[in-house]
Amino acid sequence: MATERSAGQGRGTVTSATNSPAEKSVIFTADDFGLSDALNGAVALAHRRGVLGCASLMAAGPRTREAIALARKLPGLCLGVHLTLIQGQAVLPPKALPHLVTSQGRFPHDPVATGWRYFARPQLLPEIRRELAAQIEVVLASGLPVWHLNGHVNLHLHPRIFPLVVDLAREYGIPAVRLAREDWRTTLALAPDHPLPKIAQGLIFALLCRRAERLAKAAGLVFNDHLFGLLNDGRMTPAYLLGLAPRLKPGVTEIYSHPALCTDAELQRWAPQYQRQAEFEALIDSRLPDALRAAGVTVTDFRELSLS
Repeated sequence: MATERSAGQGRGTVTSATNSPAEKSVIFTADDFGLSDALNGAVALAHRRGVLGCASLMAAGPRTREAIALARKLPGLCLGVHLTLIQGQAVLPPKALPHLVTSQGRFPHDPVATGWRYFARPQLLPEIRRELAAQIEVVLASGLPVWHLNGHVNLHLHPRIFPLVVDLAREYGIPAVRLAREDWRTTLALAPDHPLPKIAQGLIFALLCRRAERLAKAAGLVFNDHLFGLLNDGRMTPAYLLGLAPRLKPGVTEIYSHPALCTDAELQRWAPQYQRQAEFEALIDSRLPDALRAAGVTVTDFRELSLS
């Protein structure tokens, strides 16, 4: 993790946010906050009753206003912005993003094609930066503090986009970013299905995170050392998290999921294969805190790390 930053939003200057090499801590994050009422409700309950400490808010989600209203009632929830450049709606109007979105303001759907498009067309970067800034400003305009940035389908780690994310984090005084470095060996030990795609994706994101870590360090940002949720996306079940607890390594691990109280029409439209109710049950499972304590793992969040 980075050790220094210049904090904005009136938080002063942090000089140290690192753990001892022997210490193990974990951050639980819910992504897609604002996508649906079923997901919003799961975030609130998992924060009140379970281990969930962070939520990543979609600035233009169908139920973002409701998510913001909930967040105001949950002062302990560490809020971040779930930067969206794919599979979602833009904040800015289509005329402000003529080369980036459809006439209805929608981003592309396919991750691979979109990633190549953003790489091959650097002329899109000014529009991308304006849209990302607008998404951050929507959340800040709510009056809620923003502590971390990540991306929908982790597109923020794209080599063209991550430098913009780092620049915006510094500009808006947001202290932390997500790095998606997942140990595919650990994941396969717990979920051995589809090994080749998991290994390939794990290696690709490991390469992306090498450069991203250098940029984040140079900017004085805080970031997680390890991550789970990428390779077993949508299946962070009670059994999986309980199996993961004793396997966590020294440093800070972020575990993200997409919990929901039920699978409503909006959630079904985007990811019908996700086991969202099981992911919610995992976050409130009474056995999980005991398993983490037994493994010597403390629960933290990006706010605590940034202010330590």
